[in-house]
Amino acid sequence: MTDERLNQLEKRHMASLADLRGAGSITLLDVRHGDVGPEFLEIEPLELFDPEWKNVQLDADMLGDSLRFEVAAHWESGPSLPSFSGEYRVPSPMEILTQGRMPSLDLLKTDFQREFISQLRYFDNAYESSRGFMTFLRMNPGSSPLEVWFSDLAGTGKDPHPPGYVKLDLTFTEYVETLLLTKGLHGWQYLFADVSFTDPALEHLHLVEGLRNGLDAFADLFPGQDYAPLTSRLEARL
Repeated sequence: MTDERLNQLEKRHMASLADLRGAGSITLLDVRHGDVGPEFLEIEPLELFDPEWKNVQLDADMLGDSLRFEVAAHWESGPSLPSFSGEYRVPSPMEILTQGRMPSLDLLKTDFQREFISQLRYFDNAYESSRGFMTFLRMNPGSSPLEVWFSDLAGTGKDPHPPGYVKLDLTFTEYVETLLLTKGLHGWQYLFADVSFTDPALEHLHLVEGLRNGLDAFADLFPGQDYAPLTSRLEARL
């Protein structure tokens, strides 16, 4: 893929992958990116994908530079570092919008939960490991900006939403931007959720240890990037 074909956001993501490749103390287990396809702006109106999206509007910043191709990576710290790892897979805009509704829809208990799940389309997930996390964009008519929800099968979340789903204090674009910084460090999404890492549902995941190890190591590995705000978010949730 030639650099001339990439927009600024795509170039930054390719640079982020290059950072992982260049960090000798990080083991890159898998990396992939697909072919360049249409951007969000080129595939509206949304109701062509789902009749219920007639009154759904994508965030204005999603219609600027966007990742037009799948980008994914799975990595772990090497033996010279404490244990931490990361993973992400961001699909192309076309893949995000052409997803069907989740097959678990009919198993939910309430009409609200069924409607909520029917509006979710994932745009990040554990594509290779067994961790099972997914991040979703909620295609909710009249909502601006569109909500971002996270689930990694832990016993988090609150009624009336289905168990395991937590809302993130991020827009779609902010999520993708933060992914550049965290490089998919496992559990980073909880830094932007209304949770406590002392919650038993999260403690068994050993999130704190992995996040602290990763953020401390990243500050040394990538000195041109500021990880202090993320560390502050971690401490605030202890």
